[in-house]
Amino acid sequence: MERLEIGKEEPKEVIKFFKEISDIPRESGNEEGIRDYLVNFAKERSLEYYTDEYFNVIIRKPASAGYEEKPYLSFQGHTDMICEKEDWSNHNFEKDSIELIKDGDFIKANGTTLGADNGIGVAVMLAILDAKDLKGPKIECIFTVQEETTMIGAKLIDVNQIKSKRIISLDNGKEGKMVISSANCMEWYGKVNKEYIELDGAKTYELEFSNFMGGHSGGNIADVKRGNPIKIGMEILSKFDDIYLNKISGGSRVNVIPRDFKVEFSYAGSKDIESSIDDEIAKQKDFYGNNVKISLKEIESEKKAFSKDMTMKIINFINAYENGALKFDENNNVMLSANFGAINEFEDYVRLEYSLRSNNMSYRASYLENLEKQVKENDIEIVWEQELKGFEPDYTSNLVCMTSKVYKELFGKEIEKIIVQGVVEGGFFKDRMENVEYICIGANTFDVHSPKERVSISSLERTWRLIKNIIEFED
Repeated sequence: MERLEIGKEEPKEVIKFFKEISDIPRESGNEEGIRDYLVNFAKERSLEYYTDEYFNVIIRKPASAGYEEKPYLSFQGHTDMICEKEDWSNHNFEKDSIELIKDGDFIKANGTTLGADNGIGVAVMLAILDAKDLKGPKIECIFTVQEETTMIGAKLIDVNQIKSKRIISLDNGKEGKMVISSANCMEWYGKVNKEYIELDGAKTYELEFSNFMGGHSGGNIADVKRGNPIKIGMEILSKFDDIYLNKISGGSRVNVIPRDFKVEFSYAGSKDIESSIDDEIAKQKDFYGNNVKISLKEIESEKKAFSKDMTMKIINFINAYENGALKFDENNNVMLSANFGAINEFEDYVRLEYSLRSNNMSYRASYLENLEKQVKENDIEIVWEQELKGFEPDYTSNLVCMTSKVYKELFGKEIEKIIVQGVVEGGFFKDRMENVEYICIGANTFDVHSPKERVSISSLERTWRLIKNIIEFED
């Protein structure tokens, strides 16, 4: 691995802008700095721009000679990123630049998420706007905010400011695949009120999981080898009676597959629980690989623990919660999935965060019906946070057909039209704009939302050629 040298790798123009925006802290909810950069970018090039109170930005570029009569073509991506780091990293996401590293064909970051999701899309749009030799129609680049958290950018941007009816999102991490449908996503959390008891004569243990792969709860949910340590830990503890939870924490956010989990518990039974749990740990390592870390150790005994009722509510609910990829279509596309994203303690309650994604509303209805039964059985208080819009597939839109034709002419094969569990912002645009066509393409990225995130340089070069050919396409 080596530090990435700007100007050495192709596509130079895209990588140059990716480095520039990687120097700007842009955790979801902290987009003012990247907004200022984009506005200055537009001003320096005398490009028309629009921005709003949420830090969304739209930048427009005039048509080339001979293309003036063609309709606007829009590209869209989000400026924010998920901020995760390795335990050893001292990176401060509020002020530090992302350190870019070249590792063979990949651009990675040094111990943190890379921000290729969706910084690569932002960099491509900047390269389009900056290009002087690229011929094509009027271009409109839409930079939205908080896609990774609230989607407030796509929800609340003034769509009257958008001039195009053809929007190509660059928030896809799979080259050669064109997203034509994304999932509806519901996010909520459960609350279990704290109840304590005094506990004497019990041994106390710490069960800890770390170094699981994690990843995006939409794009990576079908990979069973990633595992969910919160679910695994509760499944192990559910096998034993006389368990009392003491402390519990794990995961980071609702749209991230957890990488870690730690629970302290007291055991008041007489069985050799240590040997039994060690056996369970061995089974998990055998399945998930020796890179994962799972440990059990006895710690100083706690005199206070969660009540038996509270303990069983948490264990039983998490154990019963259906997690992962749950329903598929005939082409093996995931059509229904759920992610138990995080569990954390607050002063008076334990908070359990989870989400549901569906491209099929009947699947969703059935799942919610079953979930409601689990919630009632375990007396969990539910707080609904948000619903993110999906959109139905359209295999024959003009934008789909044009992109398919350009791709085949360029690479000699068909682009794959896919239905995804990830939520892209197109659902909000299509919900609020009439007759808008929306697709999503991009370069190969891997392990997004985790410190292992990386983007393929060769894939980015091919994707850049595709985008330039789409812009210059003439009917």
